[in-house]
Amino acid sequence: MNDTELKTLLGLKIKHYRNQIGLTQEELGEKIERTQRQVSLIELGSSFPNPETITNMIKVFNCSMKDLFDFEPIENVENLKLEISTLIERLPEDKLKTLYLIAKNL
Repeated sequence: MNDTELKTLLGLKIKHYRNQIGLTQEELGEKIERTQRQVSLIELGSSFPNPETITNMIKVFNCSMKDLFDFEPIENVENLKLEISTLIERLPEDKLKTLYLIAKNL
């Protein structure tokens, strides 16, 4: 796994946890002492959180470091959704349209 993949997977996992507990990016930012923009960049995989931010997120999400960084294997539907989201984020526009048509007709 390269740095870009790690940032993307971690960002998606953070977004998943944030949504699971019903927080906006702004609310999470307040709890971890970061701005909404910083949370957004982390979730998009454009920025990697520093150790202090990771520690604060673990507290807010009530999860372990292992939970936050465990991207494999796909053992349940939530992990499957996370993996599919990661794949979709990387698709070029033409392939995304093709995937949409396939999914729509399932």
